[in-house]
Amino acid sequence: MTTIEIQLQDDLIRQFGLEAIRRMITDELAYQRFRLLENNIQEALQRTEGVNWTDEFEIARQEAFDEYKRKRQNNA
Repeated sequence: MTTIEIQLQDDLIRQFGLEAIRRMITDELAYQRFRLLENNIQEALQRTEGVNWTDEFEIARQEAFDEYKRKRQNNA
């Protein structure tokens, strides 16, 4: 892990506090990591030949909905 040092305006520190700014930066970086992973997955899916992902996702969605309906009927 790398530590970085950044310049912050004093008014931001007074307004938010150091811990809140640290959380903001940490949350933003976590989001950016997630976004990069999502892009990697999307690119990998596009490179996959011979698979119609729209159909595959629809089948999975329908199976999940059918399972939801079964569980709901069993609990009724």
